[in-house]
Amino acid sequence: MIPPEPSLNAEPSGNGSGYSLEILAQLSGVTRQTVLLYQENGLVQERASFDDDTVRTVRRIEYLRSTCEVNMNGLKMMMQLLSEVEDLRARLRAQR
Repeated sequence: MIPPEPSLNAEPSGNGSGYSLEILAQLSGVTRQTVLLYQENGLVQERASFDDDTVRTVRRIEYLRSTCEVNMNGLKMMMQLLSEVEDLRARLRAQR
């Protein structure tokens, strides 16, 4: 089980639209280069600024990488499967 997220207490970038790459990396506990690597591999969408969902995504990737000790292909597969599970759960909630 993925541990609960700590609160996101950094301020979004100056234009109010989200976090910069540097702030995203800091909030996620990874390097800037790691975020760029995840973008290159399609795990994180390339954007000019990032939101809280992106922070959670990077934290989830890091959690899976460290606990499951999988390579990039394994991370891609796991993230895709987790996304499908979330979609199915949303569908089930909508049917109720």
